Amino acid sequence: MLPLLFPMLSHTAHADFYRGLNIFLALASALVLAVEQFAFSGKPRLPYSQLLCLWYGFLFILCCLGMTYIAQSNPKNTLTMYLLGLVTVAFLWDFEYFEALALAALTTVAFSVILLFSGISTEQILLNHCISFVIMTCFYVLSRVMYSYKAANFLQLQEIEARKLEIQKISQAKSEILGVVAHDLRSPFNNIEMIATLLQKGTASKEQEQQYLNLILTSCQSSRETINEILYLAREEQRDYIPLEKVNLTTLLQEVRDEWETQLQGTRDLKLSLPPTPLYANLNKERFHRIMNNLLSNAVKFTPHNGEIMIQARQTDKKLLLDIADKGIGIPEKFRGQLFDRFSKARRRGLKGEKSNGLGLSICRQLVEQHGGSIEVESEERQGTTFHIVFPAAS
Repeated sequence: MLPLLFPMLSHTAHADFYRGLNIFLALASALVLAVEQFAFSGKPRLPYSQLLCLWYGFLFILCCLGMTYIAQSNPKNTLTMYLLGLVTVAFLWDFEYFEALALAALTTVAFSVILLFSGISTEQILLNHCISFVIMTCFYVLSRVMYSYKAANFLQLQEIEARKLEIQKISQAKSEILGVVAHDLRSPFNNIEMIATLLQKGTASKEQEQQYLNLILTSCQSSRETINEILYLAREEQRDYIPLEKVNLTTLLQEVRDEWETQLQGTRDLKLSLPPTPLYANLNKERFHRIMNNLLSNAVKFTPHNGEIMIQARQTDKKLLLDIADKGIGIPEKFRGQLFDRFSKARRRGLKGEKSNGLGLSICRQLVEQHGGSIEVESEERQGTTFHIVFPAAS
């Protein structure tokens, strides 16, 4: 760089030293560019690093210009190294649209200044400018082509990484399902096998036989429920879209309340609190019923006899807020963070020994999110649990 700034250095006794130094800096710069490109690609850059990269690329091009100039003290023979420097920067560096324009402009200005102080004829200056314009156009086109290629390659790598994570999730889900099948289904079938062995002996009384048959029926129902939950979850995971329609949420909640009052037969006090004006939401009725049934089933399992369960709905701005609260035993703090996990370790038996497969709340969250909503839980041991659901209000 020094002989470019101070031409008289090319005629000193140390010209060879400056020439060697310039060539060394250019080669070292190319090596640094290559290492940066292949060793640190894809990593976030520090603030202002892109500006430093732009300035560094500009200096690298000037170093390439200076190689031939030092040797011949005449810029008209530097176009080959000029082109080489531009091509190297275009290949090894990633510049945005305006950055490439800025680099081209800076290089053109620097080349023009060198020509002005070179002492060559006007005709040679114009010829150099014309060739420089062609070279600069090639540089800009090549820079954009390389940027597009690297951007496409980066997007492909991101897609591959996303697919890899998706495959890992599927593999994990398969392992979890196998774990549930091995644990939750093995126990009922073992019970059935044991009871069938006892019945084969023919030593049981009629009353015992009836008890055994009831146990077999209970085990079969438990196994069928677990299988249905797994199949339902797998089916829902394949759906990116579910059909929604504008429905009267007030009417829908009244239907849910009536259905559950019939099931409960007065064993729990189920209350419904609604605003005086109707609430409208874009819902899938079948899946909404599934959400409510899962949450109310949980509330019933963990609420003592004659305990209170409350369903409350209201609207705030463009959101519908739905709360399902109970006065049951609550959820221990250590379980709350895992509550919505698939095959959650937070599963517990109900107050009457009702079994849980750890899928119900995971399905609830998945269905709520398919409606564009969100679900959260608030609980305190021995005080009760409240599930807060937020749905977008229908316009």
